[in-house]
Amino acid sequence: MKRFSILLAAATLTLSAQDASLGARIHGLMPMGELRDLTDSQVGLGAAAYVSIPLSRGLVLRPLVGAQFIPKGDTLGLTGTKTSVASVDLMVDVLWFPDEDPDHGPYLIGSIGAQQWRVSATGTSPSTLSATRLGLNGGLGYQFTPRLGFEARGFWSPIDKTLTATGLMFAATMRF
Repeated sequence: MKRFSILLAAATLTLSAQDASLGARIHGLMPMGELRDLTDSQVGLGAAAYVSIPLSRGLVLRPLVGAQFIPKGDTLGLTGTKTSVASVDLMVDVLWFPDEDPDHGPYLIGSIGAQQWRVSATGTSPSTLSATRLGLNGGLGYQFTPRLGFEARGFWSPIDKTLTATGLMFAATMRF
């Protein structure tokens, strides 16, 4: 327990020395491909909490914990079956600001991490699938003020050998 306390204290001091800030993201999801067919093109919602850690003038690291939910939709090819999809994410975003100003302007985003997926079908062909998989996404963002930004991303994660989660994500970010 003492080691854990020392590591936690060291991490906190490191973060405070680097001007880290807490933030939140809310986003909408537009599923594509197999995920769209599974949920009948239902639009999903999600949220995440993150720590924004400046690494250099133009590079920011953003570890985050988030969740997504796509509501039940008619499953293509399975009459009477409705499927919903949800995930819990532990990801790390890397933001690159080409103008080296993380408080204003455009940026590129790359993200990697683990996603715990849950696919639940009800009706004629009920089933449940849970899997933890690699998640990747990337896109563009724009920081309007030091606190408010907007992002557009593509996402990809292989839930199962017959199902890959792909789509677009549109997000608003807020730093506190």
